[in-house]
Amino acid sequence: MHEKSTSTEAFIEPPLPEKGSEMGYENTLITKVPGWHGIIAWDALLNGMAMGLFLAAAVSELAAPAVFMPVAKVAYPVALVFLLIDLGLLVLDLGDPFRFHHMLRVFKPGSPMSVGTWSLTIFSLPLTAAAGLSLLALLGFDFERARILAVIAGLVPGFCSAAYKGVLLSTNAQPGWKDARWMGGYLTNSALLMGCAELLVLSALMGQTQANSILRIAFIVLLVLNLIPLGLLFANLHPTYARLYTRGQLWRVGILIFTTGMLVPVALALLSKSFLFEFGAVICLLFKGWLVRAVFVKIPHATEVHSAE
Repeated sequence: MHEKSTSTEAFIEPPLPEKGSEMGYENTLITKVPGWHGIIAWDALLNGMAMGLFLAAAVSELAAPAVFMPVAKVAYPVALVFLLIDLGLLVLDLGDPFRFHHMLRVFKPGSPMSVGTWSLTIFSLPLTAAAGLSLLALLGFDFERARILAVIAGLVPGFCSAAYKGVLLSTNAQPGWKDARWMGGYLTNSALLMGCAELLVLSALMGQTQANSILRIAFIVLLVLNLIPLGLLFANLHPTYARLYTRGQLWRVGILIFTTGMLVPVALALLSKSFLFEFGAVICLLFKGWLVRAVFVKIPHATEVHSAE
């Protein structure tokens, strides 16, 4: 490669520093904004819903099988449906959807993308087995040991699949994203929260009152705990938000997220035993989850516009 050859998309020559100023690329944007929009927010949401539902059902069933086994057997096929939709969106958002399998040619333990791709691939196998064996159990064919083994086999890759997106986005060079060190923690925590909420709705639909009572308490506890990684994530991103939005805009979005994602779900879960109220609480929670992800995905685009101005 010739010494003087350059690429305007991947490299921006920084201005010559004046005397006493900082040198290098520290204050220069040298990355290209990805062509990601709303589909990535839906992908991240469905990923959390699928992984969270599986993990919540698996941990609940393994801890108290007599209480949670009936609802868990329904949860695994539902989680598989969410995962298939999520994988479809993930493949469609690639530049060339037919090249998705190229990610499986190598394994790089130091790459969040490679670890995430392999985790999703490995996780899909025990989840499919658990879902299929659960459906067979509902039809009267008992393969209980094999089903439990499949559930146990899916725990580690399921957890890795829930966490990798946040780690991937927070360890790249994109302005804004690179500061979101708590993104992995937030996505993992919110996946468990959404999974508990989904299991809560399924238990209500199936009339599993004991499971529903336990899950209601767990849902409220996880909802309160979710404020911790969300607050830490906002603290990571506050300098970026302060440059992009006015204080009034930040307050409005913050109040909307806190109200729909915290106050309303807690109130609905505490004040009524009705399934409709539980369903409303979950809808509010999912709206908050999608909104946080959508705002996060938009950061590099907003940063680029702000820099251009």
